Amino acid sequence: MKRTPRHALIILPLCSLLLGVADRLGAVADGSDSGQETFVHQPDRLIREARAAVALPHNRVYARQPHPAWLRGTMMRPPRNSDILPEFGHIGNVQQKKESFFAFMLPLVQAENRRLTDLRQRLAYIKDHVRWGKELEAADRAWLAAVTAEFRLTDLPWDSDTLWITLMRRVDTLPEHLVLVQAANESAWGTSRFAREGNNLFGQWCFSAGCGIVPDARPDGATYEVARFRSVSASVGSYMRNLNTGRSYRRLREIRAGQRAEGQDPDAVSLSVGLIHYSERGQDYVEDIQSMLRTNATVIEEVRDRSQLTSS
Repeated sequence: MKRTPRHALIILPLCSLLLGVADRLGAVADGSDSGQETFVHQPDRLIREARAAVALPHNRVYARQPHPAWLRGTMMRPPRNSDILPEFGHIGNVQQKKESFFAFMLPLVQAENRRLTDLRQRLAYIKDHVRWGKELEAADRAWLAAVTAEFRLTDLPWDSDTLWITLMRRVDTLPEHLVLVQAANESAWGTSRFAREGNNLFGQWCFSAGCGIVPDARPDGATYEVARFRSVSASVGSYMRNLNTGRSYRRLREIRAGQRAEGQDPDAVSLSVGLIHYSERGQDYVEDIQSMLRTNATVIEEVRDRSQLTSS
């Protein structure tokens, strides 16, 4: 079981000041290799259209408090019927189990990626607005405050180049293959105790008594628990936020930003290099994920093709 960074799940009040400083330093590091951008249009009309077209964030604002609002919102509630983890352990055929697992997880991953894409699109318009020196309307200010809180960048001013460079690095999608393969690896194809009892597909930890499930093999003196989520989609959202904001995954975001700058879509195998701190196994874990990506690429593509045919 890997150790998800402590700040990804709960932040103690005593650490708030230190974390604020760390976030600021992390933001500077995230944005250190980016240059100035050129803006070729006045954004007034576009920002109004973006506000009308893109929904507000999904009630997932991560406040700095002993029990973050997002964690309270994901714990202890029964999952929606459409989001209940199937009994994958009852499927004896390995190929069928893989296909069923990917078919269940794929729409949840796609939904979170669509949300991130929508946020990213609207941020691009607001960024232009700010860079042109335009005053943001109240609705846009409230929306931007929610997004910067979710992505842990509340300590930087909105006219800061570092804020916008770092926001655009953090508010971005993750390759479907990477998310699906990590979910399969961490949850034993949806059959682990933590997946079945806590909808936790990615082995994320929390550090407040009662926040999750106590592992049977937890060392004496340890206080962590394996987080419990109200739904599998909540687990997906938390995991993706973890990779998009955690200091341990800065390398992953740098690789993704580099591919974006070259006009490429983020590649799962390339980004997997940035998961070296996801597990205590380090490079061995990365190599396991890369092996699973190669082994399951065809299965995932077939599942995605069938999904597209069904929805069209």
